[in-house]
Amino acid sequence: MESTVSVSKGVFLFPNGFKKGKSVNRKKSQQVLFEKIFMKELWYKTYTANWNLIETELQNLHNSTFSLLLNDVVSHIKNCGHESASLGVIPSATLLTGVSQPDHVSQFTSLINIIREEVTPHVALVNSQDAATIKHLVENAVWQLINGSQALDTTYDEDEEENDCTMKKIKKNQCTMKTLKNWYHSKYLSRSPTKQRGLPSVKTLVIIIPDFESFNCNVLQDFVMIVSSYVSTLPIVFVFGVATSVSALHKSFPYHVSSKLLIKVFHSHSSPVYMNQVLEDIFLTHTSPFHLSGKAFELLTDVFLFYDFSVTGLIQSIKYCMMEHFYGDNIKALCCQREMLEEVIMDLSSDDLENIRHLMSFRPFLEQQDCRTKISLFEDDDYFRDALYRQMIKLHDYLHSFYMCVRLLNILVKDLPKNMLGRSVREIYTRCAVEWITDTQPFKECMQLINFQSQVKLVETVKNALKLINSYTQSASPVKPLRSSPMKNNVNNICLNNDLGDSFAKTLRVHLLTFLRQIENANTEATTNVIPETDSINENVPGNRYKLKEKLLKATRVDKVQSEFEMVRCRFVSYLEEVFHKGLQPAHTQTFYEILFFSEVSNVKKHIIGSPRGAVHTALSNPVHYLQCSCCYLPASDSVIDTLPDVCLAYKLHRECGKHINLYDWLQAFAAVIRPDDEDEQRHQDPNIQLRFTRAVAELQFLGFIKSSKRKTDHVMRLTW
Repeated sequence: MESTVSVSKGVFLFPNGFKKGKSVNRKKSQQVLFEKIFMKELWYKTYTANWNLIETELQNLHNSTFSLLLNDVVSHIKNCGHESASLGVIPSATLLTGVSQPDHVSQFTSLINIIREEVTPHVALVNSQDAATIKHLVENAVWQLINGSQALDTTYDEDEEENDCTMKKIKKNQCTMKTLKNWYHSKYLSRSPTKQRGLPSVKTLVIIIPDFESFNCNVLQDFVMIVSSYVSTLPIVFVFGVATSVSALHKSFPYHVSSKLLIKVFHSHSSPVYMNQVLEDIFLTHTSPFHLSGKAFELLTDVFLFYDFSVTGLIQSIKYCMMEHFYGDNIKALCCQREMLEEVIMDLSSDDLENIRHLMSFRPFLEQQDCRTKISLFEDDDYFRDALYRQMIKLHDYLHSFYMCVRLLNILVKDLPKNMLGRSVREIYTRCAVEWITDTQPFKECMQLINFQSQVKLVETVKNALKLINSYTQSASPVKPLRSSPMKNNVNNICLNNDLGDSFAKTLRVHLLTFLRQIENANTEATTNVIPETDSINENVPGNRYKLKEKLLKATRVDKVQSEFEMVRCRFVSYLEEVFHKGLQPAHTQTFYEILFFSEVSNVKKHIIGSPRGAVHTALSNPVHYLQCSCCYLPASDSVIDTLPDVCLAYKLHRECGKHINLYDWLQAFAAVIRPDDEDEQRHQDPNIQLRFTRAVAELQFLGFIKSSKRKTDHVMRLTW
């Protein structure tokens, strides 16, 4: 009898030695395929290097920002005494995380890593979607506490292996608090002294609830009461992640439940504060390889402030802008570190150089040159490379001075009344990147207010400015000629402004030191000169009131002479205006600024700011926009055809109705479009058409376009207009 012959029907498997690969290998193959397409492109290499650098800085900033807070939480967990365990009180920490949900993931991930490294490997993270009932909550928490530490255990013996094997056989629906108690006692407490020498000390069980407000209050109350009955035998600690305020914790728990918790509150940084740190320390610096124009930067910050308060979303938006900036354009490879400019310029092809010549900012630079220089810039690629290198160095010097002046202006105006220019570097950068800030009325008013500051306040401001300037006065690489780029025809008269960059910072530092000494040593006492009265005509004429009034006014008239401090202060304010006029030039005034600055806001706006209403309307009224099929093509926007999807057809028909829609009339119109040749009775009585129509109506109700009407049972109410 053959192997495929059987009395009953069946499926016969013939293994040929093929083994299904792991998903990780498939991901790697896809990644290799993606890299094979772009890895040799110059722009892709620069983009990858730049984003890796930004990611490293972001991770370092995240660790430094939340390290103090997380260390305090971990110290509290370490020092949680269990003296109150006999009373059934559970030690707990409440972490106020803020309203930005996407940023909570990174915070709690870092917290779990630190707890597992320093305190205990037994950590359970239970989200609200995994704890709809008390049964699911207990199962998830116990399962993670039992199975989450096996990869971190470093001690093995025969008894432990047997216990692990028995615990692995436990199903998730069998995980209860009694099971956790038996497992914990068998792992840590019921050990002989000889075997317990190599084991770690008693470990705490940490249960983290990151989204407290999303939980069912009754489920959490029952869970707290259950855990409080076991806390005398199990060292359990709660960590609550609260997005709003501590009052949410007290409102959710009545007194008999809250009395079972020993709560300590830890405050996290608010999202705007963390956002300012990310922007000021990473992206708004002259060392950043990628820069945003004023409009693009304003768009991203508005999305953050008015939509989601998510720093993670802001970073992803900047990454998208960065991908849009680099994609398919080799000249954007010049958007790199200053030290890499020479190597990148030499790798550019003739076509890339021609694309650089087509930039709009190249024309003003070209108009400043003489005829011989213009010809060389267009015909000689080596000469153009040398000019490009010098202009890129000049652009980097401009960025050095620009960001330094932005921070200097922030130091000067952040404490002024009315906040005319803003309190943060982010707000001042938005203004300076769009317009000439020195020509605006708010800037002039700020300079007037600085001209009224006291001597003590002005000295303090200048000292803070000097601290900033000292951090910027670092040695800059000198401008050197490119390798293998000979200068032809002795044309070397390209105009370069060497006042910006590191030399600008050093000069500013010397002048600020001079002003500081003058302000500190200036005398604040003002002298007055009284004008003597020489006109004695009609001095004793009685009854002349006007002459008497004029005489008294002249007697009180004095000439005020400014004090030494006031004169120094006026000179200082005038010097600041000159400095800011020179250092805060908008980016669009610089040559080749398009290479370093992303300004194509219209291309990314629709991707960063979603419009779900418009997308749904487009999909339902014109499905060919997304389906790209010929059967859904409409000759006119208001026409209907029988090949449209049912929900699209029902949507276009319901738009022709008023506020209340008769379902029977709607069904007849629906059937008339699908089967125009059949009779009316046959069309709307067909069960297939009725089924399709009912499903389409249900989908429209789910999308929120209609709802059932209480006034008429055979009508639905239209919710849109």
